Amino acid sequence: MRLIAHRGFAATAPENTIGALKAAAEYADAVEFDVRRCGSGELVVFHDETLERVTDGTGAIADTPLEELQQLTVLDSGEPIPTLEAVLEALPLSVEVNLEMKALGIAEDVLEALEATGIENRVVTTSFLTPELRRLRELEPSQPTGLLVSRRLVHPVTTAVELNCDVIGANYWRCLSTTLVARAKTVDLEVHAWSIERPIVARLLGYRGVDCISADRPLSV
Repeated sequence: MRLIAHRGFAATAPENTIGALKAAAEYADAVEFDVRRCGSGELVVFHDETLERVTDGTGAIADTPLEELQQLTVLDSGEPIPTLEAVLEALPLSVEVNLEMKALGIAEDVLEALEATGIENRVVTTSFLTPELRRLRELEPSQPTGLLVSRRLVHPVTTAVELNCDVIGANYWRCLSTTLVARAKTVDLEVHAWSIERPIVARLLGYRGVDCISADRPLSV
């Protein structure tokens, strides 16, 4: 079972910064980060729709140009909000990448960034947004994709198969308390579970057949 550093181990470092992701890559098998479009059109690595929680700025990411975003500091990192390209170029080859698409209409630009940076790592492009996964599959059939399962999604494995995904990701409790993992395995889906805080839960998920666990801090799995 592999360990994914959620937002670069968000409980131990300023989330989604280049520094956090590079540091997490030394410990984890994969790093996970979030991508959305800013007001001037570029793709940036940032989780929330708005700036307030992790910066001194205010307003929506989608309304704020990159020039203004890069004048802000993420938490106490001393680092600005990074572009997707900057993150891809900074990551070591040893680590897998889980790239979550947080907004509609970015699939094509995500693919262009992957091509432009020439990243050789395995990159799984994930999302709760089924239109983005569908669009990405249409544009590049060979790009690994992963469906992230919301609480409202009634038939997650069926949906992942319909989208021709390689991965399905779900809350750890759903992986433990339903037949999701068993059903996913029958159709050769790689299973990711989030967010894990205790090693004993990680071990239970491993026994169940989960391939990767996502955590906000380093865990021994």
